[in-house]
Order: sequence, then structure tokens, then C-alpha cells
Amino acid sequence: MTYYLIQVITAGIASFGFALLYNVRGKRLIIPFTGGIAGWTLYIMLMFLNNDILQSFIATIFLTIYTEIAARIVKTPTTTFLVPNIIIFIPGGLLYFTISSAIRGDWLNFMVYGKETLFMAASIAAGIMIVSSVVKIIYKHQ
Repeated sequence: MTYYLIQVITAGIASFGFALLYNVRGKRLIIPFTGGIAGWTLYIMLMFLNNDILQSFIATIFLTIYTEIAARIVKTPTTTFLVPNIIIFIPGGLLYFTISSAIRGDWLNFMVYGKETLFMAASIAAGIMIVSSVVKIIYKHQ
């Protein structure tokens, strides 16, 4: 339990830190912080699926909806909050192992890790595109 609590708090701090990098200031910093906590909590809760790609996809959809709503409430561009929240899902470890395998000439692991990395990145991109497209369609018809 403590292990997951540390992960959730760290995700919030990471999103908060990236928000600072993207010049989010003042009270608006709470939005990426809570988004990071909520997004990673959902990711952990979805572990029963036993599929990192599906977990990332669902958590990305949730975070994109969260940031779309939050951005409209505080009248700020969505990407201001979306990037710091989504960055915690970027498959850095998988990308490292993919490149490391390529450098070592281990082409079998390169293909395995590369496929997983691409699918994970695609699931994140698809989650963002789906929600953003639906929001644009909704606001276009109002």
C-alpha cells in the first residue's frame, strides 16, 4: 500500500514540477498536481487489466477530460495543463530499453521493446485525440 501511495504522491509532484517548467504559476499549479495524483491513481486502479497500454489509454482519456474542464474554468489553454499531466505516462523506461537493445545489437529485444514503446505512445496520443476531437465537435455546434 505504501508503495502505491509513494507512486501517487510522486506523480503529483512530477506533474507539479513540469507545470513549473511550463510557466504555470500561482493557484493554477494545483490543477496539474491534482491531475497527476488522480491520473496515476486511476492507472494503478486499472492494474487488474494487466495491460499497460490499455491502462495508459484510459488514464489519458480521463486526464484529457480533466484538463479540458479545468482549462475552461480558469480560462487557460488546455495544453498548459495537459502536457504536465500526460508527461508522467511517457514510456521512458521502455524507450531506454529499446535504444539500449539497438545499441547492443539485440534485435529481438529491440523489436519487443520497440513495439511496446510505440503502442504505449500511440495509446496516449489516441486518448488525447479522441477527447480533443469530441470537445471540438461539441463546441463547434454550440
